[in-house]
Amino acid sequence: MSSNTLAQDEAPLILTSSDVAHLLKDDSADARLDVLNKVSNHYNGKKFGENERAVAEQIFRLLMKDAHLKVRENLAQRIRENPEIPRDIILHLANDHERVSLPVLEASQVLSDADLVNIIDSSREVSKLMAISKRDTVSGRVTDALVETNYPDVISSVVSNEGATISQRTFEKVIDDFSRERQVMDSIVSRAHLPIAVVEKLINHATEAVAGELKKKYKLTDEQIRKDTSGTREDTTLRMLELEDDPAAIGALVEQMASEGRLTPSIIMTALCRGQHYFFTAALANLAHIPLHNAEKLVKDKGELGFRALYERTEMPESMFHAVRLLLHVVQEVSETDAMPGSLLYANRLVERLLAHAGNQEVQNLPYIMALVRQNVVRN
Repeated sequence: MSSNTLAQDEAPLILTSSDVAHLLKDDSADARLDVLNKVSNHYNGKKFGENERAVAEQIFRLLMKDAHLKVRENLAQRIRENPEIPRDIILHLANDHERVSLPVLEASQVLSDADLVNIIDSSREVSKLMAISKRDTVSGRVTDALVETNYPDVISSVVSNEGATISQRTFEKVIDDFSRERQVMDSIVSRAHLPIAVVEKLINHATEAVAGELKKKYKLTDEQIRKDTSGTREDTTLRMLELEDDPAAIGALVEQMASEGRLTPSIIMTALCRGQHYFFTAALANLAHIPLHNAEKLVKDKGELGFRALYERTEMPESMFHAVRLLLHVVQEVSETDAMPGSLLYANRLVERLLAHAGNQEVQNLPYIMALVRQNVVRN
């Protein structure tokens, strides 16, 4: 191969074993860098045939062990975004000096989740962990491994990465363990979307400064942020439900509240007064220890048996049964109108229909339910 051929990036670059030996025998790192740049350009541009590609990969394997750090660093930069680089080359670079490893750890798609978790568990070098936390996408498995390191800077970085998958369980662990780490809490608050259960838990673990951020983001009042009043805590939870339409997220909130002993008859009935029918059904399913789809069928039953059986399984107050059943029926009716749940119009229609359906019949605790409806007007 002539030197003129090598000098032309667009010309076909055909490599043989003797070419490789000749190109790499020069002791000058700059000479090897020149070779690397030309070979990697052709390799990344898919300008090699099968044989030349294999030879180029052998060059990469030689250069990944080069004594000069800047050669290995340049190699990492050149091939970090190529998804077809052999895995052994990428793994070798990923375990090298940080100037070599960081570009690969942050960008290479060749690394599997298992590779990344192994690196996290074995290296514990914060710079490498930070690089992994900044990848375009971070799986839940890798996120969990990063959280397990217990390094606040790393956790803050991965939590603030919108491309990172973070489970509710992981969010809760971070909040429990790092509630006093402002940087970590700020990173959670700044995420574009949080599961409602996470927001609710965060509010009740928040420092004053973090509470202020939550107040601005979710338009909560000072009273609603306070932690010492169960009534305001319920109101905050129900306000958060107004912003959430994901059934899985609402189901997760119900499970969290039940595990903490906060899935009370009060909040369940209040939720129904605000038209939060899905939360109401999910709560009853949880208390009755039955699948949600079963509870949905029982709630929709037009007969006398379905809802009665479900209600009795929940240990909700028996004295409230007839009033709650009537409220459920009216909420189902009003949901088909244009009245917005939580509005004064919605509350008025609920009360009007409660009275109309009750007629001359005395329904135990119906006045309490109507008062609860009136109290839960949250918007004009």
